Amino acid sequence: MFKIKNLLIKTILLTLGLLLLNACSDETVPVATTAEEAAPATTVAPAPEPPPQPNVVELRAVGMTFEGPTEIPSGWATFRFVNASSMIHFAIIDEPPEGVSVETFSEDVAVPFQAAMDAMNAGDEDAVSAAFATFPEWIGELGRQGGPGFLSPGRTGQTTVYLQPGYYILECYVKSGGVFHTTPPAPGRLGMVLGVTVTDEASGAREPQANITLAVRNTGFEITNGALQAGRNTIRVDFVEQQALPSFVGNDVHLMRIDDETSVTQASAWMDWRTPNGLEDPSPVTFLGGLNDLPAGAHGYFTVDLAPGDYAFIAEMPDPQSAGFVLPVTVD
Repeated sequence: MFKIKNLLIKTILLTLGLLLLNACSDETVPVATTAEEAAPATTVAPAPEPPPQPNVVELRAVGMTFEGPTEIPSGWATFRFVNASSMIHFAIIDEPPEGVSVETFSEDVAVPFQAAMDAMNAGDEDAVSAAFATFPEWIGELGRQGGPGFLSPGRTGQTTVYLQPGYYILECYVKSGGVFHTTPPAPGRLGMVLGVTVTDEASGAREPQANITLAVRNTGFEITNGALQAGRNTIRVDFVEQQALPSFVGNDVHLMRIDDETSVTQASAWMDWRTPNGLEDPSPVTFLGGLNDLPAGAHGYFTVDLAPGDYAFIAEMPDPQSAGFVLPVTVD
């Protein structure tokens, strides 16, 4: 009897052991994980792309010299033009034919123009014709791609144009003492010209937002949208038409201030470089910037800060007042 009882107890203990062993074997053994694997999966949103930044080109007029970069990316370029001199300046952007350098431009164009100007001032028509006869054949291929307009001393202007890759020449042909600023001051030296290479690398800059649009036709200016306002103004200029005038210039636009001491008639006469006083520093009015010649169908911008008062858009050409290229505007 005692043996049977012991056997029964052993059987019960053995059964309990097997049950416990099976229970342990059915438990899930946790697998060791790293902290990254243990953390719940999350989706990281890509960082937003920064908005395109304006392609600002710092350009300074110091004395009768341009200071600025000689290489810039292509696309929309905003020229921040600082007139740090005591004279009025502007910066028209020429697009010469391939292979024409700033040195070649200076020798083949700037020098003959000064010779022609000297002959005009002397009243020698034969010498004028002889000077013009020395122009290179490629001068007819010289393109214009805008650039900052007339800017009085101590002022800063802002002009935006779209530039394709290529080589360009900035020039200022305002006169001082009858001498164009482009004229070389001495052999082997450059006047107020600057060669700039626009690279294949795109700036990605966007064009500005304008609060007023000015259309330029061969008959004059027309405001087609918006109005000038007190404070900052960005003016879009649509070159609906373009023309080649006998004075070697085309349609452009500059903004001048009108006050009690301003004569629009004198300002109009000043805009013809062929006369002794034409484009001669100082100017008879205060200029606030503008946009030089662009091809027909193109557009650009310039930005100005204005106080309430009277102003006028004006073109650089012979007698713009009679040609319809003076447009008075009032800022309330």
